Amino acid sequence: MGNLVPIVLWVVIIGAVVYNVFVKKGRNRKAAESGEDRERVRRAVGQLPEENAPVVYAHWEERESYGRRVRITYHRYALAFQGETLWVFPLGIDKKTREIQAGRPAVLTPETLGKVTVKSQEKDGAVKRVELWLIDKQGHEIQQLRVDAENLRKSRWFPVNILQQEECASLERFATALSQRVAAENPGVDDLIKAENNAGLGVFGAFVSAIGAVFSIFMPPLGLAVCLVGLALSLVSKLRGAKGKVAPVVSILCAALSVGLCWMYWKLFI
Repeated sequence: MGNLVPIVLWVVIIGAVVYNVFVKKGRNRKAAESGEDRERVRRAVGQLPEENAPVVYAHWEERESYGRRVRITYHRYALAFQGETLWVFPLGIDKKTREIQAGRPAVLTPETLGKVTVKSQEKDGAVKRVELWLIDKQGHEIQQLRVDAENLRKSRWFPVNILQQEECASLERFATALSQRVAAENPGVDDLIKAENNAGLGVFGAFVSAIGAVFSIFMPPLGLAVCLVGLALSLVSKLRGAKGKVAPVVSILCAALSVGLCWMYWKLFI
């Protein structure tokens, strides 16, 4: 009897793997081949200014870290594209009825874009995935998108069965051509993006310095060390070309406060 329990457990595990890998996946692929979910997306988008514009299903996983916790938000979109225009429709998908609704689209053209980064993956010579990063002319991110040639229902976070191999390849060609034109018309955007990243480093340095100042109230030596790290980050950000003086000023003031608290601690207790 004791040997029977592990055997039953292994049978259950193998059965679950076979069902998910072969039976369930095969059933979802057949549903995708019917084109039912793809047609739902097309109907949700409605009438487009360009009648023959291809439409693809896209998604993105936004990850936010809170210490040891990671929060993942799933975003779903429909993309329509034609000529040099990209329409991005946010999608809402009902978990029970699978009804799809599209919101008002963002219309992106070379006149509004400052940088388009395209990354694609291929399998057996066919485009398997296209990832897009869309940046405006000030260097700020507009959207990140991922388009897969095969989308199969796995859970409530992956709710559609859609095959879009030809459309995925068409999007890769469209986005590559668009990125080339946008890059030619906006040669200075990379410098703006770099400055934006440097400014972010300075803000982070000021935040670290503020934490160090708080620590200095209770543990002055440790607080001073943290303040100096924050000050170094703010100064590096400034040396790399970040604009604005708030972050380094905050870091300097926090470091000065920490030095004063350390001096008081030294005089009173040592």
